[in-house]
Amino acid sequence: MPSITRRMIAILAIGTIFIAGVLFLTYHFLIGPTGLQTSMPTLSVATLGENKACVECHQKENPGIIQQYHDSKHSGRGVQCLDCHKPVKGQETLTKDHYNVALIAKPTPNNCVQCHATEVQQFTDSNHAAKSWYAVQGAKNFTPAELAKYHLLDANGKPLNGGNANPVFNLIGQDASAQSCEVCHAVGQKNSDGSFGDCTKCHLRHTFEVAQARKPETCAQCHLGPDHPQAEIYDESAHGAYYQANESKFNMDAPAGTLTVKDFPAPTCATCHMSAFGSVQGTHDVGQRLKWTLAPEIASVRKNGDVHQQTMNAVCLNCHVQPFIDDVMSKAEKNIVLTNQNLAKGKSIIQDLRATGLLGTKPFGTPIDFLYFELWHHEGRRARFGAVMGGADYVNWNGIYEQEKALVELQSQAEALKVKH
Repeated sequence: MPSITRRMIAILAIGTIFIAGVLFLTYHFLIGPTGLQTSMPTLSVATLGENKACVECHQKENPGIIQQYHDSKHSGRGVQCLDCHKPVKGQETLTKDHYNVALIAKPTPNNCVQCHATEVQQFTDSNHAAKSWYAVQGAKNFTPAELAKYHLLDANGKPLNGGNANPVFNLIGQDASAQSCEVCHAVGQKNSDGSFGDCTKCHLRHTFEVAQARKPETCAQCHLGPDHPQAEIYDESAHGAYYQANESKFNMDAPAGTLTVKDFPAPTCATCHMSAFGSVQGTHDVGQRLKWTLAPEIASVRKNGDVHQQTMNAVCLNCHVQPFIDDVMSKAEKNIVLTNQNLAKGKSIIQDLRATGLLGTKPFGTPIDFLYFELWHHEGRRARFGAVMGGADYVNWNGIYEQEKALVELQSQAEALKVKH
C-alpha cells in the first residue's frame, strides 16, 4: 500500500475519532446526560488549578461529597466547585480563606442566582422565603425595608404579630427550637449577605437533583406532624396510594418543562404546586396555585386567589373533569368555613375570660391557652388540609371532631373558672 494512501487513511481515522469525541463531549457536557450511562470522567474530575485541588483533597477527606457531585448534572455540564463557592458581592462576612483560596462554605441564593435567576426570584416571592423565617423569629434581625419588601407589615404599617417571635419558640426555648422549628423554617432563613433562603433544603447537596425535589418524601421532611400533616394526608389520599403502588412508573428525571401524565401518572407534591405540567408553567413560588391561606387562625382567600385556583384547575384537568374538580373544591370550602366558625366560637370563649380578668396575658399560661392554640394550629389546619388534599380521616377524626371536642372542653373549663372566681 503506497505511503500516501496509508497517511490518508490514518488522517481520516484520526479525524473520525476527533469528530466523534467532540460530538460525545458536546452531548455529555452541554446538552447534559438524560439517561445515558457512561464511565467518561466528568469535568469535576478533569478540573484544573484551584478546582482540581478541591476535588483531590475532598476525594480523600470527604469522598461522599465528591461522589455525589460526580453523579450530578452540575458536574456533567461543567459547573465546578468555585462556580458555586466563590464569593460574590456582599458576601464579605461569609468569605473564608481556605488553603489560600477565598470561598464561602455554604452558598446562598445570591450564588444560585448567577444561573437560576428566575427560580431564585420566584422562591424569594414565596412563603418559603422570608415569611417562613419570620414565622419563627419574628422581626428580629429584619430591617424596616425588608419587613416592607416581604409584606411583613400589618394594615397600620407595624410588624405582623407585634414583631414577636412565635410563642412556641419562646415556650420551648432556643436550644429545642434550633433542632426543631428552625430546621424546617430555615428554608427561608436570613443570610448575612441579605438574601433569604436555603435552596439545599429541597435540592440536597451535592447532587442538587430535580428528581429529588419532585418526590413527596423530600417535602415530607417538613410537611408532617400534628400541625401540618400534608405528607400523611398525601399518603392517605388516592394520589398518594397510586404513587406508593406505582412509583417505578414515574419518570422523576424527565427534563423540566416537559412533564405530562406519561411521566407522572398521578401527582406528587411538586406536580400540583411547582412543576411545569401540561399547559401550566413551572414556578418556585409554592403559593401561585393556591386559592386559600389555610395556616392562620382564620383561613382566608389569598389575593388573586380565584386566579390561582384556575391555574391549579389546569393541572387537575390533566386527569379530572371540571365538574369533579368543582364538586371537590365546593365540599372543601364548606369545611374550611366550618373550621373558621369553630375558631370564632373558641375565640369568643377566650376573649370573654380575658375581659373578665380570669386569664392572664402570658401565652400558654393555662391549660385553656393550649386548648385554644391547638383548636386552630393543629385541628383546624388538619381539617383544612385534609379537605383540599383528599384526606378523609384528617377532615373528621383528626380535624372537625377534635375541634368539637375541644370546644366542649373550653366551655367547661371556662364555666369552672367563673364559678371558682
